[in-house]
Amino acid sequence: MSTTEDPQERNSDRDSGAATSPRRTTPSRVLTGLSARALALAVLFVLLAEAVLFVPSAGRWLEQELNDRLSNGHLAVRTLEELPSAMPNDRLTTELLDHVDAGLVAFRSPDRPKLVLFREPGLQVERSIDLRETGLLGLSLHAFQIMIGHQPGAMLRVVGLSPADPNAEIELVLDQARIYLELRSYTARVAALSLFISLATGLLLYLALGWLIVRPVLRLTRAMRAFADDPEIEQTARRESGRSDEIGDAFNQMQAMQETVRAALTQNRRLASLGTGVAKISHDLRNLLTTSLLITDRMSASKDEGVAKAAPRLAESIERAATLTHTIVRHVRDGMPALAVETVVLKLFFGGVIDRIRQRWGPQRKVVSLVEDFDLSSLAFDPLQIERVLINLLDNSFEAGADKVDLRAEAREGGLTIRVQDDGAGVPDAAVPHLFDAFKGSTKRSGTGLGLHNAAEIIQAHGGSIELLHTGQDGTELTTFEIRLPEVRRGRGGSGNSGQPGEA
Repeated sequence: MSTTEDPQERNSDRDSGAATSPRRTTPSRVLTGLSARALALAVLFVLLAEAVLFVPSAGRWLEQELNDRLSNGHLAVRTLEELPSAMPNDRLTTELLDHVDAGLVAFRSPDRPKLVLFREPGLQVERSIDLRETGLLGLSLHAFQIMIGHQPGAMLRVVGLSPADPNAEIELVLDQARIYLELRSYTARVAALSLFISLATGLLLYLALGWLIVRPVLRLTRAMRAFADDPEIEQTARRESGRSDEIGDAFNQMQAMQETVRAALTQNRRLASLGTGVAKISHDLRNLLTTSLLITDRMSASKDEGVAKAAPRLAESIERAATLTHTIVRHVRDGMPALAVETVVLKLFFGGVIDRIRQRWGPQRKVVSLVEDFDLSSLAFDPLQIERVLINLLDNSFEAGADKVDLRAEAREGGLTIRVQDDGAGVPDAAVPHLFDAFKGSTKRSGTGLGLHNAAEIIQAHGGSIELLHTGQDGTELTTFEIRLPEVRRGRGGSGNSGQPGEA
């Protein structure tokens, strides 16, 4: 019997999905978007770089200005040395001090007498700078102190060596007003130039980032949003897929992801239609099974010995077909319930699992042993589902021909480690790649592969892992499955398909 998918039903499903998932819109982000942040950061970083240069530039300007004043002061003193008389008149003194723009000029040299020019005695000095001991950082600090703390009429004392004669020491008392005005004008020009450079650099960087990164990221975002709205339609922006940088790699990865998701959606849609069809087949098979069992009862009572022997086999085959279809329907239809996490006493839990296995396989002389190594007395997980996983693995081992199975459990600070080892025929190499895949990983002729698939989903829902450590094919190692189970927080949910023992 074949089933076909109703196009109207498919369209209604798509419409209902669109109704429950409204189209998401992204608000405009002119001032808070990536472009605006890139511009602001570019301007900020350039301003920081300019500030590193701005601070010492103010100190360098002050140093140059004061050295020029010292040179002018030395020139004024040399003028005195050339006069025929020892004391200059008031007019000449005033002219010399005006040339230096100072209230006092003093000259000291080891081989010459001390000379002093001043307007009036007793000048009050608020700040003093010794260029012989003050470095660039100190001059920068003085420069900003002058700009910030200047008061009208404030006087500045400057002491230093003459640029024209390293042996001559010059002392000046200057009116701070002129230095303050010129220093403020200089720093204002530097600040304006720094701001212009910052804005120009930020704008260029903004345009470059917008062209190379921001615009492709926006296109990537739009493509992802369009894909989320309708994942079955290919809408990837392919312009950047040929780029060799990270943006191109992001587009390539998104395209690969979209193809994978589309394939998974197509497969899930087919599985859904398959589940609907199989459910109908299962219902019909159960009806047929009842009639077939009545027929096989009559066949077993037949006088024909061949017919009587074939009747039980026929009934078993029909029952197996019905069970198989029921298992597939349950896998497609039912989901794994949310984890019912509780604190489990480990010794009691594993003792209960061993008792159930022994009741089932003990009469067949199958042996199961429990090896415990617990540092923790209890652990939080879903006992019902973990028990289902363990019973499934143990049943699989005995159904694969094992006579003895060891269940090893170790509880440490990081969680629980469980190993299932058996002396059976082992796992065929061909089954290993798809061992935990539904409908692919079965190691039994009549199996569906759902048991190990569901076991893996249960363990992953707990945040753990399950893997096949040894296949048991080489004869040197036992077939070994290992489960690593961390402690699960209460309230954690899971999704997937829950299986019953013996499905693999």
